[in-house]
Amino acid sequence: MDTTTNAPSAGGAGRLIIVPEQPAVGDLVHSVGESRNRDDCVLYSSRLDFALVNEVLNAQSISAVVVSAREFADHARKMLQEAGIALVVHDETPVDGTDVRCVVDASGFTILRPGVPISAICSVMNDRNLREYRRFGITDLGYYRFKFCLFQLFCLEPEAYFDADRIEEFLLAQLRELGSQHWTSIRCVLSDPTSAELAEMGVDVPREANPDLGVRGPRLMERWVPELGAIRRFMEESPIRIQICAPFVSNADEYKAFLAAIEASGIDLDRIRVGFTLEVPAMADTLPDLLAELRVDFVGIGTSDLFALYNGVDRSNPGLTVVPSSLANTTLLRRIVSAAAAHDVQMFVCGDVRRNEELMTALIREGVGELITSARIDELVDVTRLSHASAVGSSVAITRTSGE
Repeated sequence: MDTTTNAPSAGGAGRLIIVPEQPAVGDLVHSVGESRNRDDCVLYSSRLDFALVNEVLNAQSISAVVVSAREFADHARKMLQEAGIALVVHDETPVDGTDVRCVVDASGFTILRPGVPISAICSVMNDRNLREYRRFGITDLGYYRFKFCLFQLFCLEPEAYFDADRIEEFLLAQLRELGSQHWTSIRCVLSDPTSAELAEMGVDVPREANPDLGVRGPRLMERWVPELGAIRRFMEESPIRIQICAPFVSNADEYKAFLAAIEASGIDLDRIRVGFTLEVPAMADTLPDLLAELRVDFVGIGTSDLFALYNGVDRSNPGLTVVPSSLANTTLLRRIVSAAAAHDVQMFVCGDVRRNEELMTALIREGVGELITSARIDELVDVTRLSHASAVGSSVAITRTSGE
C-alpha cells in the first residue's frame, strides 16, 4: 500500500470530521446521509472493514474516511478509491469514544478544541425554529426576551399590562412550553417596553416625548415582579438551568437593585447565572468597576440601542442611520469586550453586528465567548462557520493512501 503526505483533495480546504461513538458508526453515517450534502463530511473510525465501507458508499455524504488502524483489507481501500472517497491513515486513535470536531487539510489531521459555543436568540418559538436549532446542534436558549412574549399577550389583552397575576401565569406557561422542548439552559431577558410600544398595543400609559430614553427596564422595576415570579415557579418544577438578564441597565445602583429584586422574589442566586445587556453608553466607562465589585456572570452588548444612543440617532427613524463598523463604534465595542475579558466575564453580542463576520471574528479574538443566532438558515450557517473557525488545536502528521 503506497502512501504519501499530499494534502487531501478540494484544494487542501479544511473539512469537518464527524466523529461517532464507535458502536454507532453505522447509525451516524445514516444520519449524516439524511442531513448533509455529499462532500460535506469526513468520517473517523478506529478501523476499516467492508461493513463500514458499505455504509459510507450508501451514505452519499462522506468525502473521506480517516482510520487509525493500518491493517485492513486492500479491497476495502479500492472500493473507496473507485467511489472517489479519500482514505487517510492516522497512526494514533485521537479520541476516546466521544464526539470530537477535527479537520484534515494540508497541515495534517487536526483535533479541535470546541469553538465558541452557540445559543439561540428566539422569543417566538415554533416547530420550524426548534427543528432548525436542533439540526445545528443548538440546545441553549441564549436570549429569550420576555418583552416579545408580553407583546403577544398585550396585543390581545391590553388590560393584562395592569394585571400582575395574568402576566405571571402567561410567562409561566411560556416557560413550561420551553421546558417541554428540552433546552439545556434558558437565559430569560426581563422586559423593557417603551411607552410608544405599549401605546401601539392599546395599553393606556402616558406617552413620553422621547420613549427610548424614558421609563424602561430597571427604571420601572416593579414591572419585573411577576416576571421573576414566573421564573421562580418554573425553577421549582424544572431542572433546566436558568439565567436572568437585566436589560437597559444604566448604572451600578440599578444593577444592585436588580440583584436585590431577584432575592426578594424567592429565587436562590446560587442556582442561577445573572448579568445584563449593555445598551447605555455610560456603562462602558463604569463597567470595569462594576465587574470588580458586583457579581456578573455574563454581559451582552445590545448594539442596536447602544449605537443609537452613542451616535445620537433614533433607531425607529428610517431617515437616520448608524454605521456599525465605524471607527467610533468598533472602538467602543472593543473597549467593552476587553473590560469583560479582563474580569473573566462571559460576553456575547446582540443586534445586527453579530452578522458581521469580520468584526465578530476580531471580537472573538478579544474575548467574546458566546455566539447567538436566530433560526434563519443563512445566519445559522454563518454563525456555525464562525464558531468552527474559532476552534484551535494541534496538527499531527497524516498519511494518505494512493494508487493501486
